[in-house]
Amino acid sequence: MPYKVDIDNFSQDDWERYAGEFADYSIYQTWSYQQTRAEKDNQQVNCVVIKDENGEVATMGHIRIRTIKAIGLKVGYIQWGPLVRAADGTSKCHVEALKALRSYYVGPKVNVLRIVPNVCGDETGQKLSEMLVSSGFQPTRSVRPYHTMLFPLNITEDQIRSRFHRKWRSSLRRAERNNIEIKEGTDEEYFKVLDRLYMSAQKQKGFKGLDMQLFIRTQQMLPPRQKMNVVLAYYNGQPLTADVTSYLGDTAVGIFQASSKEGLRLGASYLVWWKALLSAKRAGMKRYDLGGVDPKNNPNVFEFKSRMGAHEIFHIGAFEACAGSRTKAVWTISEKVYNLVKGKF
Repeated sequence: MPYKVDIDNFSQDDWERYAGEFADYSIYQTWSYQQTRAEKDNQQVNCVVIKDENGEVATMGHIRIRTIKAIGLKVGYIQWGPLVRAADGTSKCHVEALKALRSYYVGPKVNVLRIVPNVCGDETGQKLSEMLVSSGFQPTRSVRPYHTMLFPLNITEDQIRSRFHRKWRSSLRRAERNNIEIKEGTDEEYFKVLDRLYMSAQKQKGFKGLDMQLFIRTQQMLPPRQKMNVVLAYYNGQPLTADVTSYLGDTAVGIFQASSKEGLRLGASYLVWWKALLSAKRAGMKRYDLGGVDPKNNPNVFEFKSRMGAHEIFHIGAFEACAGSRTKAVWTISEKVYNLVKGKF
């Protein structure tokens, strides 16, 4: 079956309409996020849609391209993409569509194309991994697969609460008795409050975290129906805890969470997470991605999320294709050096 590769040949409305057909659509493949990220990192970004002979979209994704002058390579990167998963959980994509993507880019446009699908390591993920290998991509061992927890939302609110560990439920009940006020919405002012909480948490705990300004700018650019939702907890008029969640595809994704010292003392995190889960359920999401976990380096967060009753999962990881063995050797060595000096690509 012949496939047509379209690049930058459509509007933002077209992109959102096509992406809405995919269950693995996320904030990281929105037009707004990718344009903001590419501008921030001084990268080129292509919007790629691959259609079959009937005009049906088989897969799509934003490709950010970085030119690394020191080693003479152009590297393409698809973050949480390309999109492949249909609403029923099966793959809309086929090997020939992935071959078309690789052939169109690897060699003519980039020396290396790395893709990191937003797909769990379940049966569907295993099949996609096999298709990627058959189409000329290889697993990338230098990138750890995304490790998270998924909380089911296709159950009743009582059933959601009953999944919590008894100690987690007890902490939630205490928080509910503390006269904490909850506000939520998509207003930019809520993001500013979150920014202050997040910066304070970074200073207290010494972690690098995500770039809040990147997400604030993305929120400004997102159309109303795609804007991230913020849940804020207040006590005596002072912000305690905040959560930002994106509702796209069939999975809500937790982006940021931050608490003040007073918020931790009053257990506001328990109440905010509870409200975030309920809001995601009411938005039609099937599950909630609680955000990345790291049991070795951040055991407290891992334990907190484990007691919520979610399922621990890994994504299938990163795959890449290189334009020849020499390119692969240069890229592999260069990336190892880069990771040692500056962190991950």
